[in-house]
Amino acid sequence: MDFQAIFQNLLVTMPIFLLSLSVHEAAHAATAYYLGDPTARDLGRVTINPVPHIDPIGTILMPIISSLMGGFAMIGWAKPVPIDWRNLRNIKRDDTLIAVAGPISNLILAFVFVAGLAVVGSGVIDTAPGTAGELLYRFSRYGLIINVALAMFNMIPIPPLDGSHVLANALPNDLAEKYRSFSMYGIFLLLILLNFTPLSRVLNTVIGSVVSLYLRLVP
Repeated sequence: MDFQAIFQNLLVTMPIFLLSLSVHEAAHAATAYYLGDPTARDLGRVTINPVPHIDPIGTILMPIISSLMGGFAMIGWAKPVPIDWRNLRNIKRDDTLIAVAGPISNLILAFVFVAGLAVVGSGVIDTAPGTAGELLYRFSRYGLIINVALAMFNMIPIPPLDGSHVLANALPNDLAEKYRSFSMYGIFLLLILLNFTPLSRVLNTVIGSVVSLYLRLVP
């Protein structure tokens, strides 16, 4: 394993990852505020500053693990955005909307990085090694992959990921309560599935397919 290459890769990808994750969480918080709950906004979560969003496992450990595993892209999560359900008019509907806002924000942000790839592909800037053009290309490509990865990964229906909210809200109340009761084991289950089942390969395949769709927009 080339640890020097992994470290150099982290130097480039971690800032993009933190930005993308911050956009993801800010989207959750902003959507909650729009739907009537100011809790996350009052705690400073409507921001792209990564500090209020950092979760030691999801924001730091998981990206490093995914890099060491040679994954297609960084994957992870941040601290859950706090929600006061009493402020929501329709709890199931609004919780689902808040949950999907994060992945959707990453899919939108991915278009920004596609635009960067389009600029590079137009040939208007020099992309020789060591130039600003090469740096733009690397940041744009990594940005596209990371944002697609975050969107796909967070829709896995395992707590604490966004997909678990979508699934829980689609279940009958009694089943939803039983499903949520396993949330304390979600992180451990996720780590086991990623390391000892085909889930990681399936996820990488899905991410690669979606990235390919974005790349069709690049001339």
